[in-house]
Amino acid sequence: MEIRLTRDSVAMSDDCDAPHERIVTLHDSASIEEIIRHVFHSNYLASIAGGKATWSATSSTTVAVIAQQWPEPKMLQGEESVQQKLKFSNGVLYLHFNYHTQQDPELIYAHLLNQQAS
Repeated sequence: MEIRLTRDSVAMSDDCDAPHERIVTLHDSASIEEIIRHVFHSNYLASIAGGKATWSATSSTTVAVIAQQWPEPKMLQGEESVQQKLKFSNGVLYLHFNYHTQQDPELIYAHLLNQQAS
């Protein structure tokens, strides 16, 4: 499976490479959780001084929150409910990472979870 990653910039000096596109290929049966974990461990997402960058992963729907200080990402939806909502085009999965500065990742997670329940 081909996955097109993009992410927000974390600082003005980071803007020159925006939208920070990267194409990764994983096995066709990779779950969205496996994909998110792969990105988390790949150092694709920018780290910031102080170690508290917070990100959300979206693909037509928000699927996870990732925090620099967390050991693993937190998924917002189960695999079955999210699979049909993901953005695919010509067999490519599109996944974008929104930067939430140094906001508390637990608050971001709770807010996004609440939004999806509405």
